Amino acid sequence: MSYSNQTPLHQLDSVISETVSHIHDFTKSPTDFTRNRKLNAETTIKTILNMQGNSLNAELLDAFPDINNRMTASAFEQAKDKLQPDVFKHILNEYNQTDNPKLFSGKYRLLAIDGCDFTVPFNPNSVNVVPTSHGQDICQVHANILYDIENRTYQDCLFQPKSASNERQAAIDMLKSFDTDGKPYIVTMDRGYSSFNMFETCNRLDNCFYIIRTKAGNTAINEIKNLPDKEIDTEMEFDITTSNHFYTQHRKDMPNLHCILHAKKRHKTSYSKNTIDVSWDFEQFCKIKVRVCKFKISDDEYEVLITNLNRFEFPIEKMKELYHLRWDIETSFRELKYALGGISFHSKKDDFIQMEILAHLIMFNAVSRSISEVNVPKSNHKYDYAIDFKMACLIIRKYFNKYCITPYKRLYAEILSYINPVRPNRADKRNIKTKAAVWFVYRVA
Repeated sequence: MSYSNQTPLHQLDSVISETVSHIHDFTKSPTDFTRNRKLNAETTIKTILNMQGNSLNAELLDAFPDINNRMTASAFEQAKDKLQPDVFKHILNEYNQTDNPKLFSGKYRLLAIDGCDFTVPFNPNSVNVVPTSHGQDICQVHANILYDIENRTYQDCLFQPKSASNERQAAIDMLKSFDTDGKPYIVTMDRGYSSFNMFETCNRLDNCFYIIRTKAGNTAINEIKNLPDKEIDTEMEFDITTSNHFYTQHRKDMPNLHCILHAKKRHKTSYSKNTIDVSWDFEQFCKIKVRVCKFKISDDEYEVLITNLNRFEFPIEKMKELYHLRWDIETSFRELKYALGGISFHSKKDDFIQMEILAHLIMFNAVSRSISEVNVPKSNHKYDYAIDFKMACLIIRKYFNKYCITPYKRLYAEILSYINPVRPNRADKRNIKTKAAVWFVYRVA
Protein backbone atom coordinates (compact mmCIF):
# COMPACT_ATOMS: atom_id res chain seq x y z
CA MET A 1 0.00 0.00 0.00
CA SER A 2 1.27 3.49 -0.88
CA TYR A 3 1.16 6.06 1.93
CA SER A 4 3.23 8.80 0.31
CA ASN A 5 0.31 11.07 -0.63
CA GLN A 6 -1.49 10.75 2.71
CA THR A 7 -1.38 13.01 5.75
CA PRO A 8 -0.01 11.56 9.03
CA LEU A 9 -3.45 10.78 10.50
CA HIS A 10 -4.65 9.21 7.27
CA GLN A 11 -1.49 7.11 7.24
CA LEU A 12 -2.22 5.96 10.78
CA ASP A 13 -5.82 5.20 9.78
CA SER A 14 -4.58 3.13 6.83
CA VAL A 15 -2.12 1.21 9.00
CA ILE A 16 -4.89 0.37 11.47
CA SER A 17 -7.15 -0.82 8.63
CA GLU A 18 -4.35 -2.99 7.24
CA THR A 19 -3.73 -4.46 10.71
CA VAL A 20 -7.43 -5.22 11.23
CA SER A 21 -7.46 -7.12 7.92
CA HIS A 22 -5.37 -9.82 9.65
CA ILE A 23 -6.40 -9.09 13.24
CA HIS A 24 -6.37 -12.77 14.21
CA ASP A 25 -2.58 -12.62 14.21
CA PHE A 26 -2.96 -10.47 17.33
CA THR A 27 -5.96 -11.98 19.15
CA LYS A 28 -6.01 -14.53 21.95
CA SER A 29 -8.54 -16.75 20.17
CA PRO A 30 -9.23 -17.34 16.44
CA THR A 31 -12.92 -16.69 17.10
CA ASP A 32 -12.39 -13.19 18.55
CA PHE A 33 -13.88 -10.30 16.54
CA THR A 34 -15.68 -12.63 14.14
CA ARG A 35 -19.21 -11.45 15.01
CA ASN A 36 -20.64 -8.11 13.90
CA ARG A 37 -20.64 -5.98 17.04
CA LYS A 38 -20.52 -2.29 17.94
CA LEU A 39 -17.03 -2.81 19.33
CA ASN A 40 -15.21 -4.36 16.41
CA ALA A 41 -11.42 -4.59 16.32
CA GLU A 42 -10.88 -1.25 14.55
CA THR A 43 -13.12 0.70 16.91
CA THR A 44 -11.52 -0.91 19.96
CA ILE A 45 -7.99 -0.05 18.76
CA LYS A 46 -8.89 3.56 17.91
CA THR A 47 -10.63 4.05 21.25
CA ILE A 48 -7.51 2.88 23.11
CA LEU A 49 -5.32 5.16 20.98
CA ASN A 50 -7.49 8.16 21.83
CA MET A 51 -7.59 7.64 25.60
CA GLN A 52 -6.37 10.49 27.77
CA GLY A 53 -6.41 11.00 31.54
CA ASN A 54 -10.13 10.77 32.31
CA SER A 55 -11.99 7.90 33.93
CA LEU A 56 -12.91 5.01 31.64
CA ASN A 57 -16.58 6.01 31.53
CA ALA A 58 -15.61 9.57 30.61
CA GLU A 59 -13.33 8.29 27.85
CA LEU A 60 -16.17 6.21 26.40
CA LEU A 61 -18.51 9.19 26.63
CA ASP A 62 -16.07 11.24 24.53
CA ALA A 63 -15.47 8.42 22.07
CA PHE A 64 -19.16 7.62 21.56
CA PRO A 65 -21.31 10.78 21.88
CA ASP A 66 -24.37 8.93 20.58
CA ILE A 67 -25.90 7.05 23.52
CA ASN A 68 -27.25 4.40 21.15
CA ASN A 69 -23.70 3.46 20.10
CA ARG A 70 -22.13 3.69 23.54
CA MET A 71 -21.23 0.58 25.54
CA THR A 72 -20.48 -0.05 29.20
CA ALA A 73 -16.98 0.01 30.63
CA SER A 74 -17.29 -3.73 31.27
CA ALA A 75 -18.12 -4.44 27.61
CA PHE A 76 -15.16 -2.37 26.48
CA GLU A 77 -12.80 -4.21 28.84
CA GLN A 78 -13.99 -7.54 27.45
CA ALA A 79 -13.36 -6.39 23.89
CA LYS A 80 -9.91 -5.08 24.83
CA ASP A 81 -9.08 -8.39 26.51
CA LYS A 82 -9.36 -10.14 23.13
CA LEU A 83 -6.28 -8.26 21.86
CA GLN A 84 -2.62 -8.93 22.53
CA PRO A 85 -0.26 -5.98 23.21
CA ASP A 86 1.68 -6.99 20.08
CA VAL A 87 -1.04 -5.42 17.93
CA PHE A 88 0.07 -1.95 19.06
CA LYS A 89 3.75 -2.84 18.63
CA HIS A 90 2.89 -3.86 15.06
CA ILE A 91 1.00 -0.61 14.43
CA LEU A 92 3.94 1.42 15.83
CA ASN A 93 6.42 -0.36 13.56
CA GLU A 94 4.23 -0.14 10.47
CA TYR A 95 3.38 3.51 11.12
CA ASN A 96 7.08 4.33 11.33
CA GLN A 97 7.58 2.69 7.94
CA THR A 98 5.18 5.22 6.38
CA ASP A 99 7.41 8.14 7.38
CA ASN A 100 10.16 9.71 5.29
CA PRO A 101 12.55 10.69 8.11
CA LYS A 102 14.80 13.73 8.06
CA LEU A 103 18.52 12.97 8.32
CA PHE A 104 21.12 14.73 10.44
CA SER A 105 23.58 16.52 8.14
CA GLY A 106 21.65 14.94 5.27
CA LYS A 107 23.31 11.57 6.01
CA TYR A 108 22.62 10.06 9.46
CA ARG A 109 19.58 8.96 11.41
CA LEU A 110 20.08 10.56 14.83
CA LEU A 111 18.78 8.32 17.63
CA ALA A 112 18.76 8.18 21.43
CA ILE A 113 18.13 5.32 23.84
CA ASP A 114 16.89 5.77 27.38
CA GLY A 115 14.53 4.24 29.92
CA CYS A 116 11.32 5.64 31.36
CA ASP A 117 9.50 4.42 34.49
CA PHE A 118 5.71 4.30 34.70
CA THR A 119 4.12 3.90 38.12
CA VAL A 120 0.86 2.02 37.54
CA PRO A 121 -2.12 1.12 39.76
CA PHE A 122 -1.13 -1.59 42.22
CA ASN A 123 -1.90 -5.17 41.24
CA PRO A 124 -0.60 -7.87 43.63
CA ASN A 125 -0.60 -10.42 40.79
CA SER A 126 1.53 -8.26 38.48
CA VAL A 127 5.10 -9.08 37.44
CA ASN A 128 5.85 -5.38 37.98
CA VAL A 129 5.56 -5.36 41.80
CA VAL A 130 8.45 -3.44 43.39
CA PRO A 131 9.11 -3.87 47.14
CA THR A 132 9.77 -0.60 48.95
CA SER A 133 11.64 0.24 52.14
CA HIS A 134 8.52 1.55 53.89
CA GLY A 135 6.67 -1.75 53.38
CA GLN A 136 4.00 -0.60 50.92
CA ASP A 137 4.76 -2.24 47.58
CA ILE A 138 4.16 -0.44 44.28
CA CYS A 139 3.96 -1.46 40.62
CA GLN A 140 6.39 0.06 38.12
CA VAL A 141 6.97 -0.71 34.46
CA HIS A 142 10.32 0.17 32.92
CA ALA A 143 10.01 1.08 29.23
CA ASN A 144 13.25 0.97 27.22
CA ILE A 145 12.76 3.35 24.31
CA LEU A 146 14.52 4.02 21.02
CA TYR A 147 13.86 7.61 19.91
CA ASP A 148 14.52 9.50 16.66
CA ILE A 149 15.81 12.92 17.78
CA GLU A 150 15.68 14.67 14.40
CA ASN A 151 12.06 13.63 13.70
CA ARG A 152 10.82 13.51 17.34
CA THR A 153 9.32 10.03 16.97
CA TYR A 154 9.53 6.79 18.97
CA GLN A 155 10.97 3.88 17.01
CA ASP A 156 10.86 0.94 19.42
CA CYS A 157 9.97 0.00 22.98
CA LEU A 158 10.81 -2.99 25.18
CA PHE A 159 9.10 -3.50 28.54
CA GLN A 160 10.72 -4.85 31.70
CA PRO A 161 9.65 -4.98 35.35
CA LYS A 162 11.38 -2.11 37.12
CA SER A 163 12.80 -4.48 39.75
CA ALA A 164 14.44 -6.65 37.05
CA SER A 165 15.30 -4.08 34.40
CA ASN A 166 18.42 -4.49 32.25
CA GLU A 167 18.78 -1.35 30.15
CA ARG A 168 21.99 -2.39 28.43
CA GLN A 169 20.61 -5.67 27.12
CA ALA A 170 17.38 -3.98 26.04
CA ALA A 171 19.40 -1.34 24.14
CA ILE A 172 21.39 -4.06 22.35
CA ASP A 173 18.20 -5.92 21.42
CA MET A 174 16.62 -2.75 19.99
CA LEU A 175 19.71 -1.82 17.99
CA LYS A 176 20.00 -5.32 16.52
CA SER A 177 16.38 -5.25 15.38
CA PHE A 178 16.39 -1.63 14.14
CA ASP A 179 15.80 -1.41 10.39
CA THR A 180 18.32 1.11 9.06
CA ASP A 181 17.27 0.68 5.43
CA GLY A 182 20.96 0.79 4.59
CA LYS A 183 21.43 4.28 6.08
CA PRO A 184 24.09 5.04 8.71
CA TYR A 185 22.83 6.14 12.11
CA ILE A 186 24.23 7.74 15.26
CA VAL A 187 22.83 6.55 18.59
CA THR A 188 23.45 8.52 21.80
CA MET A 189 23.29 6.96 25.27
CA ASP A 190 23.80 8.13 28.84
CA ARG A 191 26.51 6.72 31.11
CA GLY A 192 24.22 3.97 32.45
CA TYR A 193 24.76 2.18 29.11
CA SER A 194 28.56 2.38 29.16
CA SER A 195 30.16 -1.09 29.04
CA PHE A 196 32.73 -3.00 27.01
CA ASN A 197 29.96 -5.25 25.69
CA MET A 198 28.00 -2.22 24.45
CA PHE A 199 31.06 -0.67 22.78
CA GLU A 200 31.92 -3.86 20.90
CA THR A 201 28.31 -4.58 19.95
CA CYS A 202 27.99 -1.14 18.35
CA ASN A 203 31.42 -1.50 16.71
CA ARG A 204 30.25 -4.67 14.96
CA LEU A 205 26.76 -3.55 13.92
CA ASP A 206 26.42 -2.42 10.31
CA ASN A 207 26.03 1.35 9.80
CA CYS A 208 26.11 1.94 13.57
CA PHE A 209 27.88 4.96 15.07
CA TYR A 210 27.53 5.76 18.75
CA ILE A 211 28.17 8.40 21.38
CA ILE A 212 28.09 7.02 24.91
CA ARG A 213 28.76 9.13 27.96
CA THR A 214 30.94 7.30 30.46
CA LYS A 215 32.13 7.90 34.02
CA ALA A 216 35.08 10.21 34.47
CA GLY A 217 35.79 9.93 38.23
CA ASN A 218 37.20 7.28 40.56
CA THR A 219 34.73 4.61 39.39
CA ALA A 220 35.64 5.08 35.73
CA ILE A 221 37.59 2.65 33.53
CA ASN A 222 41.23 2.85 34.66
CA GLU A 223 42.58 4.22 31.38
CA ILE A 224 39.95 6.97 31.39
CA LYS A 225 40.33 7.71 35.09
CA ASN A 226 44.06 8.32 34.55
CA LEU A 227 43.55 10.88 31.77
CA PRO A 228 44.79 14.39 32.71
CA ASP A 229 42.22 17.11 33.43
CA LYS A 230 42.31 18.85 30.08
CA GLU A 231 40.55 18.65 26.73
CA ILE A 232 41.55 15.37 25.07
CA ASP A 233 40.59 13.65 21.83
CA THR A 234 42.41 10.33 21.53
CA GLU A 235 42.13 6.72 20.41
CA MET A 236 42.14 3.92 22.99
CA GLU A 237 42.43 0.16 22.73
CA PHE A 238 41.26 -2.25 25.44
CA ASP A 239 42.27 -5.92 25.67
CA ILE A 240 39.34 -7.98 26.94
CA THR A 241 39.41 -11.55 28.21
CA THR A 242 36.96 -13.82 30.01
CA SER A 243 39.80 -16.04 31.28
CA ASN A 244 40.76 -15.21 34.84
CA HIS A 245 43.87 -17.40 34.47
CA PHE A 246 45.03 -15.43 31.41
CA TYR A 247 44.32 -12.16 33.24
CA THR A 248 46.38 -13.07 36.32
CA GLN A 249 49.28 -14.26 34.15
CA HIS A 250 49.46 -11.25 31.81
CA ARG A 251 48.01 -8.21 33.57
CA LYS A 252 51.48 -6.85 34.42
CA ASP A 253 52.63 -7.12 30.80
CA MET A 254 49.38 -5.80 29.31
CA PRO A 255 48.37 -2.55 31.07
CA ASN A 256 45.12 -2.27 29.07
CA LEU A 257 43.96 -5.81 29.91
CA HIS A 258 40.50 -6.20 31.46
CA CYS A 259 38.84 -9.39 32.71
CA ILE A 260 35.11 -9.80 32.11
CA LEU A 261 33.62 -12.06 34.79
CA HIS A 262 30.85 -13.64 32.76
CA ALA A 263 29.26 -16.88 33.96
CA LYS A 264 28.66 -18.28 30.46
CA LYS A 265 32.39 -18.19 29.77
CA ARG A 266 33.50 -19.86 33.02
CA HIS A 267 33.60 -23.48 34.16
CA LYS A 268 31.66 -23.11 37.43
CA THR A 269 27.93 -23.79 37.52
CA SER A 270 27.15 -21.77 40.66
CA TYR A 271 28.64 -18.65 42.21
CA SER A 272 28.51 -16.59 45.34
CA LYS A 273 25.74 -13.98 45.49
CA ASN A 274 28.54 -11.37 45.65
CA THR A 275 30.00 -12.41 42.28
CA ILE A 276 29.44 -9.70 39.68
CA ASP A 277 28.36 -11.12 36.33
CA VAL A 278 29.02 -8.74 33.45
CA SER A 279 27.38 -9.33 30.06
CA TRP A 280 29.76 -10.35 27.31
CA ASP A 281 28.58 -11.67 23.93
CA PHE A 282 31.89 -12.20 22.15
CA GLU A 283 34.96 -14.42 22.06
CA GLN A 284 37.30 -15.19 24.95
CA PHE A 285 39.94 -12.70 23.77
CA CYS A 286 39.00 -9.44 22.10
CA LYS A 287 40.45 -6.01 21.32
CA ILE A 288 38.07 -3.03 21.52
CA LYS A 289 39.04 0.17 19.76
CA VAL A 290 37.24 3.41 20.64
CA ARG A 291 37.71 7.14 20.44
CA VAL A 292 37.68 9.03 23.76
CA CYS A 293 36.70 12.71 24.01
CA LYS A 294 37.22 14.52 27.33
CA PHE A 295 36.19 18.13 27.83
CA LYS A 296 35.36 20.58 30.61
CA ILE A 297 31.72 21.44 31.40
CA SER A 298 32.30 23.55 34.53
CA ASP A 299 35.16 24.93 36.60
CA ASP A 300 36.02 21.59 38.19
CA GLU A 301 34.00 19.01 36.23
CA TYR A 302 34.79 17.06 33.06
CA GLU A 303 32.73 14.80 30.86
CA VAL A 304 33.95 11.86 28.77
CA LEU A 305 32.29 10.56 25.60
CA ILE A 306 33.11 7.21 23.98
CA THR A 307 32.50 7.04 20.23
CA ASN A 308 33.53 5.50 16.92
CA LEU A 309 32.83 8.64 14.88
CA ASN A 310 35.57 10.12 12.72
CA ARG A 311 37.33 13.01 14.51
CA PHE A 312 37.73 14.98 11.29
CA GLU A 313 34.02 14.90 10.51
CA PHE A 314 33.01 15.21 14.18
CA PRO A 315 35.52 17.25 16.22
CA ILE A 316 34.97 17.76 19.95
CA GLU A 317 32.71 20.81 19.50
CA LYS A 318 30.46 18.78 17.19
CA MET A 319 30.46 15.92 19.71
CA LYS A 320 29.24 18.28 22.44
CA GLU A 321 26.43 19.47 20.18
CA LEU A 322 25.39 15.93 19.26
CA TYR A 323 25.30 14.71 22.85
CA HIS A 324 23.40 17.81 23.94
CA LEU A 325 20.69 16.92 21.41
CA ARG A 326 20.12 13.69 23.38
CA TRP A 327 18.23 15.74 25.97
CA ASP A 328 15.24 15.83 23.64
CA ILE A 329 14.36 12.26 24.62
CA GLU A 330 13.98 13.44 28.23
CA THR A 331 11.69 16.26 27.05
CA SER A 332 9.65 13.75 25.06
CA PHE A 333 9.10 11.64 28.21
CA ARG A 334 7.60 14.69 29.96
CA GLU A 335 5.24 15.27 27.02
CA LEU A 336 4.41 11.57 26.80
CA LYS A 337 3.37 11.48 30.46
CA TYR A 338 1.78 14.88 31.01
CA ALA A 339 0.58 16.10 27.59
CA LEU A 340 -0.66 12.74 26.32
CA GLY A 341 -1.83 11.41 29.70
CA GLY A 342 0.76 8.63 30.00
CA ILE A 343 0.54 8.61 33.82
CA SER A 344 -3.20 7.87 33.94
CA PHE A 345 -3.98 4.24 33.19
CA HIS A 346 -7.41 2.66 32.90
CA SER A 347 -6.62 -0.86 34.12
CA LYS A 348 -4.35 -2.82 36.46
CA LYS A 349 -3.65 -5.77 34.12
CA ASP A 350 -0.10 -6.01 32.74
CA ASP A 351 -1.21 -6.54 29.13
CA PHE A 352 -3.54 -3.53 29.27
CA ILE A 353 -0.79 -1.35 30.76
CA GLN A 354 1.52 -2.24 27.87
CA MET A 355 -1.27 -1.54 25.36
CA GLU A 356 -1.84 1.94 26.75
CA ILE A 357 1.86 2.86 26.82
CA LEU A 358 2.32 1.69 23.21
CA ALA A 359 -0.85 3.58 22.22
CA HIS A 360 0.62 6.77 23.72
CA LEU A 361 3.86 6.22 21.77
CA ILE A 362 1.86 5.90 18.55
CA MET A 363 -0.15 9.04 19.23
CA PHE A 364 3.02 10.93 20.17
CA ASN A 365 4.39 10.07 16.72
CA ALA A 366 1.13 11.14 15.06
CA VAL A 367 1.24 14.50 16.84
CA SER A 368 4.94 15.07 16.06
CA ARG A 369 4.49 14.22 12.41
CA SER A 370 1.42 16.44 12.10
CA ILE A 371 3.27 19.34 13.75
CA SER A 372 6.17 18.91 11.32
CA GLU A 373 3.79 19.64 8.44
CA VAL A 374 2.79 23.01 9.90
CA ASN A 375 5.10 25.89 9.06
CA VAL A 376 5.23 28.56 11.77
CA PRO A 377 5.70 31.90 9.96
CA LYS A 378 8.72 34.01 10.88
CA SER A 379 8.08 37.30 12.66
CA ASN A 380 9.98 40.29 14.00
CA HIS A 381 9.43 39.27 17.61
CA LYS A 382 12.28 38.80 20.06
CA TYR A 383 11.94 34.99 20.05
CA ASP A 384 11.14 32.35 17.48
CA TYR A 385 7.83 30.54 18.00
CA ALA A 386 6.95 26.85 18.03
CA ILE A 387 3.71 24.85 18.15
CA ASP A 388 2.26 24.19 21.61
CA PHE A 389 2.65 20.39 21.84
CA LYS A 390 0.01 19.94 24.55
CA MET A 391 -2.66 21.77 22.56
CA ALA A 392 -1.60 19.89 19.41
CA CYS A 393 -2.26 16.62 21.29
CA LEU A 394 -5.77 17.77 22.18
CA ILE A 395 -6.53 18.90 18.61
CA ILE A 396 -5.11 15.75 16.96
CA ARG A 397 -7.16 13.53 19.26
CA LYS A 398 -10.32 15.54 18.55
CA TYR A 399 -9.88 15.08 14.82
CA PHE A 400 -8.77 11.46 15.01
CA ASN A 401 -11.82 10.72 17.14
CA LYS A 402 -13.88 11.60 14.08
CA TYR A 403 -11.92 9.04 12.06
CA CYS A 404 -10.15 11.53 9.80
CA ILE A 405 -13.27 12.94 8.12
CA THR A 406 -12.59 16.62 8.89
CA PRO A 407 -10.67 18.66 6.26
CA TYR A 408 -7.00 18.84 7.12
CA LYS A 409 -6.63 22.52 6.33
CA ARG A 410 -8.86 23.23 9.31
CA LEU A 411 -6.82 20.88 11.54
CA TYR A 412 -3.54 22.57 10.60
CA ALA A 413 -5.09 26.00 11.11
CA GLU A 414 -6.17 25.01 14.62
CA ILE A 415 -2.70 23.67 15.45
CA LEU A 416 -1.09 26.87 14.19
CA SER A 417 -3.33 29.01 16.39
CA TYR A 418 -1.48 27.75 19.50
CA ILE A 419 2.18 28.78 19.48
CA ASN A 420 4.67 29.56 22.26
CA PRO A 421 7.96 31.51 22.25
CA VAL A 422 11.15 29.44 22.26
CA ARG A 423 13.49 30.79 24.95
CA PRO A 424 16.92 29.16 24.52
CA ASN A 425 19.40 28.37 27.30
CA ARG A 426 16.77 28.14 30.01
CA ALA A 427 17.56 25.61 32.74
CA ASP A 428 15.82 24.37 35.87
CA LYS A 429 17.16 21.97 38.46
CA ARG A 430 15.72 18.48 38.01
CA ASN A 431 13.43 17.43 40.84
CA ILE A 432 13.75 13.65 40.75
CA LYS A 433 11.30 11.78 42.95
CA THR A 434 9.02 8.80 42.65
CA LYS A 435 5.55 9.68 41.40
CA ALA A 436 2.55 7.80 42.74
CA ALA A 437 0.09 6.17 40.36
CA VAL A 438 -3.04 8.15 39.50
CA TRP A 439 -5.78 5.99 40.99
CA PHE A 440 -8.99 5.34 39.07
CA VAL A 441 -11.32 7.32 41.36
CA TYR A 442 -9.10 10.42 41.30
CA ARG A 443 -9.76 11.55 37.74
CA VAL A 444 -11.07 14.83 36.40
CA ALA A 445 -14.76 14.67 35.50
